[in-house]
Amino acid sequence: MSVARSVAEVLRDHVVLEVEAIDRMYLNVYVPHLQSVGAVVGYLRVHRGQRFASTTAVTPMTEAFVRNIDRRFKSVQQGSIDGMAE
Repeated sequence: MSVARSVAEVLRDHVVLEVEAIDRMYLNVYVPHLQSVGAVVGYLRVHRGQRFASTTAVTPMTEAFVRNIDRRFKSVQQGSIDGMAE
């Protein structure tokens, strides 16, 4: 008779989570409204004050977001509880 394995034991060797775009994960979880073209255009033009809705306006935000995540990850590894803001 074999001992039943837990779900965690079964999944440990069979499930891999890979995130290629952290900003996409953030939008999917926290700001799902920004997944539509109209909402992104409105966000860039109204909220961010851009004359044109262009991905060049998004790049600096994405890079800052990734830097903050990296900094937070490193501070947690070092045992720090500092915030993420620059």
